[in-house]
Amino acid sequence: MSIKNILVAYNGTKSAECALNVAILMAKKYDAHLTGVLTHGLPNILYSYGGHFPQVAMQQLEDADREHRGEVRKNFETATVDLPAEKVHYLDVFGEADAKLMEVARTYDLIVMGNPEKDSDYQHMEVHPDVVARNSGRPVLVVPADYRTEALNERAVLAWDGRRAAARAMADAMQILESKTEVAVLTIGHADDFERKLKPIMDHLDRHEIPAHPVLKARGRDSVAQIILDVIEEEKAGILVMGAYEHAKMAEDLFGGVTNTIVNKTPVPVLLSH
Repeated sequence: MSIKNILVAYNGTKSAECALNVAILMAKKYDAHLTGVLTHGLPNILYSYGGHFPQVAMQQLEDADREHRGEVRKNFETATVDLPAEKVHYLDVFGEADAKLMEVARTYDLIVMGNPEKDSDYQHMEVHPDVVARNSGRPVLVVPADYRTEALNERAVLAWDGRRAAARAMADAMQILESKTEVAVLTIGHADDFERKLKPIMDHLDRHEIPAHPVLKARGRDSVAQIILDVIEEEKAGILVMGAYEHAKMAEDLFGGVTNTIVNKTPVPVLLSH
């Protein structure tokens, strides 16, 4: 996949600012178009109590919301001023935030986004990586809150278990992986997993001339998620590529899962494919 068309979910929050920072660096690296998108419904209070609100109060809320959206757009335009003007775009899309983001995203190579802010005053503008990764059909790069960098770290970890989602993630991230100086291919299992799981993927990456090395970790007391997090640190990686949400959403929500743990605890951006 050639990365030439990047979509960044941007609502002006601190988390979204971090996502935009990474998206700008990627747009520069790959000479790509960058589109900022703000998807939003009506303020939540209007959905809940709209029928009981005086018309004047409703109009004031809508005016304030419109003013905030204008500020978000202005902030996006200021942040992207160093990019070629013809390659910077912006969308303000009305509707349920996650649903509209997924609808827009289907004609982009990559969605860059942060995690939602629970205490945001603009919950109707918050989008959720787990929902988007599961249902958009596009790869999602989730950028951690507080993640800021002046340059992209060119080392990567590819989490590989040989399953469908991991294969999809590898394919979606191929141009990213091809541009890295080193890729650690992580499999968690037993010694015989080298021939069964690691060797085929290492041969594949070698044929793409990707500088990669295998990392085989035994499943001990630590969880799969913790092992992945430890390897990110050991490899001094700047991005993790992994298949996402192999289990049903209800199971993930009730009992947690590898993907949710990684997304909530990762120190680096994570590219998710489902």
